Amino acid sequence: MSKRDYYSVLGVSKGASEKDIKKAYKKLAMKYHPDKNPGDATAEANFKEVKEAYEILTDKEKRSQYDQFGHAAFEGGGFGGHGGHGGHGGGGFEDIFGDAFRQRGGGFGGGSFGGGGFGGFEDIFSQARGGRGRPRAQKGQDQEYTLTVDFIDAVQGAEKTVELPINGEQKKINVKIPAGIKDGEKIRYSGKGGLGVNGGPAGDLLLVIATRSHAFLDRDGNDLICNTKVDMVTAALGGEVEVNVLDSRFKLKIPAGTQTGRKFKMTGKGITNRKGETGDLLVKIQVETPTNLTDAQRELLEQFRTTL
Repeated sequence: MSKRDYYSVLGVSKGASEKDIKKAYKKLAMKYHPDKNPGDATAEANFKEVKEAYEILTDKEKRSQYDQFGHAAFEGGGFGGHGGHGGHGGGGFEDIFGDAFRQRGGGFGGGSFGGGGFGGFEDIFSQARGGRGRPRAQKGQDQEYTLTVDFIDAVQGAEKTVELPINGEQKKINVKIPAGIKDGEKIRYSGKGGLGVNGGPAGDLLLVIATRSHAFLDRDGNDLICNTKVDMVTAALGGEVEVNVLDSRFKLKIPAGTQTGRKFKMTGKGITNRKGETGDLLVKIQVETPTNLTDAQRELLEQFRTTL
């Protein structure tokens, strides 16, 4: 029976590049490989034909001879005796897939595929099929925990020792909380997470910061908000109020007629974040309404009301 044209076997044009030939060969070799078609003589024959075409067309000298003389160029032993598929030339699966497709029984030579089985195909698909291929080293999983800290510690920074369940064991970790860290920001410890697989590196430990609320301090970005109570008389008539913010204490002048919600800004006195950016301090006024008035106080307020 006459041999098919090698270009037709691979489904490429006569002017196809080596890259296109390798791409076509890879697709067909995987389709007809005996490991995927056990006991199918037709598939095995197609596989041999595809491999033979590939080895000729990826060898510049042999391809040139084939283009001039066709199959006659290799009759009489020109191509490894025509029955052995040589073990030379383009190299077939070994060229494209490397050692992964090298047979355990001794290469693709001998015309009968070596007698050692088609273990190479198992190697490539070992992970999908549970085969015997060399396992790939993988990085361990990152482990993430939420670390709740006091508002002041988040603003000013602190050092804490926390105990976390890592890889099934309780481990103590010394944590340095950076000054200015915000809710949702993470502290990363490389190599402190899940164990690597097949000799791979360990994953990372990630601590996600959550901040406890404070009695009178709030945060808006890098701005520090100090909620300050002022009695209604001082708010109405004006005066001074003492403000305590972190480690600072100062007197703030309150203009007459100050209303609840009014803010007094002190530029550059806010929170410095992890990038070194500093916000403002905002003193937010909350006018207090007195309770449990004495009779005399109530009478004075009644007199005041009559004048409004």
